[in-house]
Formats: sequence, C-alpha cells, structure tokens
Amino acid sequence: MSELTPDTVSRVRELVQTGDSPALTELLEPLHPADIADILEGLENEEKVRLLKHLGTERAADVLTVVDEHSGQALLELLTDTEVVSLLGEMPSDDAVDLISSLPPEKSKQIDALLPSDEREILHELMEFDEDTAGGIMEAEKIAVTEQATIREAIELVREQADEIENIQNVYVVNASGQLIGSVAVLDLLLHEPVTRMVDVMDDHVITVPVDMDQEDVASLFGKYDEFTLPVVDEDGKLVGRITADDILDVVEEEASEDIVRIVGTVEEEIRETSPIKISRARLPWLIVAMLGQVVNAVIMSHYSVSLETAVVLAFFVPLVIGTAGSIGVQAAVVVVREIAVGEISTGYIWRRVFRELQVTVLNGIVLGALLFALVTAWQRELSLGLLLLVSLLTVTFVAAFLGTLIPLVMNRMKIDPAIATGPFITVLSDIVGLVIYMTFATYYVSYISR
Repeated sequence: MSELTPDTVSRVRELVQTGDSPALTELLEPLHPADIADILEGLENEEKVRLLKHLGTERAADVLTVVDEHSGQALLELLTDTEVVSLLGEMPSDDAVDLISSLPPEKSKQIDALLPSDEREILHELMEFDEDTAGGIMEAEKIAVTEQATIREAIELVREQADEIENIQNVYVVNASGQLIGSVAVLDLLLHEPVTRMVDVMDDHVITVPVDMDQEDVASLFGKYDEFTLPVVDEDGKLVGRITADDILDVVEEEASEDIVRIVGTVEEEIRETSPIKISRARLPWLIVAMLGQVVNAVIMSHYSVSLETAVVLAFFVPLVIGTAGSIGVQAAVVVVREIAVGEISTGYIWRRVFRELQVTVLNGIVLGALLFALVTAWQRELSLGLLLLVSLLTVTFVAAFLGTLIPLVMNRMKIDPAIATGPFITVLSDIVGLVIYMTFATYYVSYISR
C-alpha cells in the first residue's frame, strides 16, 4: 500500500484533468480508499465526479464509506440518482443508511424509489432506529445458520457471502424463531469435521448488544470485552444485525468531538459551518452565561466594597483566587466526564471518585497555598495576609473540586450529557463560589486588622 504524498495528490489531479485513464489507474491502484478520499477533498466538483467514475462502482463505494458525512453528502449530490443507487448497493447497509439519510429529502425519496425492493426494505428497517443507538450504527449483513446446520454448510455460506460482507469473524447460530443461541468463529470452522453440527461446537455464551442500547454504552461494551464484532438482538433475542470495531471507532470519534465542543460551549455543527452569523449564534449563549457570571461576581464584590476600601491589597488577589477555583473545577470535571464517556463510572464508584479527587485537590491546595503564603508574606511583609490567602485558597480549591466532580456525576444520573457542565457552567459557578468564599474570609480579615 503506497503512502499518500503531496506529489501524488498533484499528479492525480493532473491525470484527472487530462483524462489519462491508464496512468491514473496505475497511480490509484496501490492507494488505500482513505487516501483517495483525501485526494477528493482537494478536487473541484467536476474532477470529483470524474475520479469517482474512473474508480468503478465497487471501489468508489469503498471510498465513500470513509469520507465524513458532510463530504459524502456533497459527493452524492454531484452524481445522478442511478449512479447513487449503484454505489449504495455496494456499501454495507449501515454506511448506506448514513449517506442516504444525509441527503436532502427530495433527493432521498428519488433514490429510495430506484432501490431494489430487498435493499429498500433493509434500509427502511435500519432507518427506524435512533441514529445514536445500536440499531442506528449496526449493519444488517451477517451470516447466520440454524442449529442443525453442518460445518460444511456454514463454510459454503461464508464463501458465498464473503464478497458482500466485510470482516466476517463469526457465524451466528439461531433457532427456528431466529433467536441467537450461539456463535462459531470462522477459524474454528476449519478445526472440525465437515459433517459436525453447529450446535455441537458453538459457543453458547455470546455477548450480545440490545438493539436500543445507546452507542456510547455499545462502545464501552466493546472496550470491556475486547471484541472485534458483536451481534445485535431485538427485545425477543432475535438476531437483527452486527456491529464491528470500525463502527465503534467512528462512534468514539463522534462522541469525543461532541464532548470537546460542548466543553468549550459550542456545538459540533460549527466545525463544518462557514457562516459567521451561524457560528456566532452557536457560541453566544454560553458567552452570555459567562458574562452574566462575571456580572454576578461584580455584584458580589460591590457587596464587599467596604472591605476592599479598607484593605485595597485584598483586590489584588481576586483574579488569582477565582482563576484558580475555575481551573480546579474544570480539571476535576474533565476527568469525570472522560470516565463517564468510556464507561468507567458505576454507582459504587461515584463517591470513591469524589473522595479521590478531593484528596488530590487538598494536596495541590496545600502546595499552592504554601507557595502563595511565602510569596505574599515576603512581598507585603504581612503574615496575617499570607495566612488569609492560604486558608482562602485551600477552601476555594476544595469546594471547586467538589463541585467539578459532583456536578457531572449528578447530571449523568439525571440523563443529561455531563459534557455541557464542564466548560462555562463549571467555570462560572466555581468563580462565583470562590469569590464568595474569599470575600467572606476577607471581611473577617478586615475586622481583625481594624481592631
């Protein structure tokens, strides 16, 4: 497999423009579909169509399955309905559903009408599932035999369908009602006599995925059991499809992107958006939240104006205290959100997680407080001010860590995505709480020095 280089990209574009098919075929043949997808991104629309047609239906379909949804939609809209139908027929059903669902409703209906009835029926069944569930990411293609089938019959079925189904790892065994009762690894088929019945060699302890399971939970299941393929069953235990590791990689990337953009207070769609107005509209709500939080801070400071006027030096350290509080809160929240995302949070684990995070914060707070105490005492020559900041910083970091740890856990328990708590929300809340704590201690400090 050749490596994609800038020279290769330029050469492909040149050959597409000149129409030198033999040379283009020779250049593209060793390239991976993902590399060809990258090349497509740099071509003009007309050149994209030429390249896809040159690849042939089967290889063009492979390329379309690895482009992102936005680019795939744009590419399909450049082709005729008949060409799109041919490409969809060469794709795994899950990829075909994703692409056809991304098209404008009118074009989607036109393509749907041209699909063969069997393909249409499969795609319609998959479209019934929520896109963020196991049913929404599974592919309907799988190899299943009855419990009385022989090894020979299973091998013949694998040979027949090998060209249509990618990454065949297991042959599933179902009963007369279509319920999954076991599986046999393809490699194991070679280790038994051809006349052996599948029921006699199958593994009847099969890890299954409920069709309505959330895709994040499915990803956790793959990580826990280290499987490459898992079967999907409906509420009656009937085999309806399978999910492969490459599908899960897409889920992990999608969920990670979603969490990252939510952490900074925006939306995933902004990444592909080109309109400044729409991007602004996506960001403004959280910026307003952050601004209102600072207004609350200003109101709090005005409430303690007498203390600040009496000891102006106290105001010097307001940004330090609330900034540290925000950083501690976000650090704790990000760790918890990550563990929730990968499925490492369980009911019994919650309080252990909170306790451990508080222990870390106490250690960090002691180090930061001691350093601040030494610096301020040396700078201001006032031991009581150093002690005030030491106690304030310890308290503020402790409370901020508690909030940063607990809030995502509570939101997760309430079935609310905890990622939205990690950015502006935690920062603003930590700032407000930190300021209140600091100014409360500052008031006592002013009372002390005024005696």
